[in-house]
Amino acid sequence: MAQKIIGIITDFGLLDQYVSSMKGVILSINPNAQIVDITHNIVPHQIKQAGFILWSVYKYFPKDAIFICVVDPGVGSNRSIIAVKIKGMTFFAPDNGLLDFILAENTSAVKLKMIDKLANNYILNKVSSTFHGRDIFAPIAAHVSKGLCIDKISQIVKNEKTISPFIYTRKDRRRFSILHIDRFGNIITNLLAEDYKSISKDVKAIYVGGNLVKRWVRYYEEAPENTPCLILGSNNLVEISVKNKSASQFLNATISTSLKIY
Repeated sequence: MAQKIIGIITDFGLLDQYVSSMKGVILSINPNAQIVDITHNIVPHQIKQAGFILWSVYKYFPKDAIFICVVDPGVGSNRSIIAVKIKGMTFFAPDNGLLDFILAENTSAVKLKMIDKLANNYILNKVSSTFHGRDIFAPIAAHVSKGLCIDKISQIVKNEKTISPFIYTRKDRRRFSILHIDRFGNIITNLLAEDYKSISKDVKAIYVGGNLVKRWVRYYEEAPENTPCLILGSNNLVEISVKNKSASQFLNATISTSLKIY
């Protein structure tokens, strides 16, 4: 049997049976599959957060990796299931924008739509209207990991230009937003920069949680105590941090808090 890496990202958490059910399906079809948990702690229904996390990690995986991406508020509806092929990698997701981060920076990506009557031989016999992750995504990914050609169960759809979820200058302020709040409470924004020097000159301050954050630092330890600061993170995205504390708690900010850029 073929051995392939299958990365899974969901908003299922680890309290319930959802993730283990998906893994059980995969391993029943391909016992040699190597499953990697990207994360299952996406805030429920936060498609944009899942897209960011996936974007931040996929490029570090082997070139033939398979990804199952299930943050799917529209499960059971008429929303489509898509596959995207990029440089040997295959991504499965609901067609709800989750893959926009990756599509926006890979203009040569091939986008395919699953065709139910073609895929029926590769999904579970009984499909729940509320759990496509277990009944559709997991078995199809497992079969692909064993050599199933995705073209057999899908058709290519026109891959129209995807608007980038990132912004690059303060002039794009209308689309400025929080993508993620990490375990340390750092607030990660969608402002993407080439380097610290240029972005710290262009952006003078960010307004968040009733506070104007205007001090730039190059690394966390450089920041004064109890002072929210701006920093360019490891993905070249502008972050808001507080030294040895949670910036999100300090500023009373959540992933849905609005931002202003100056």
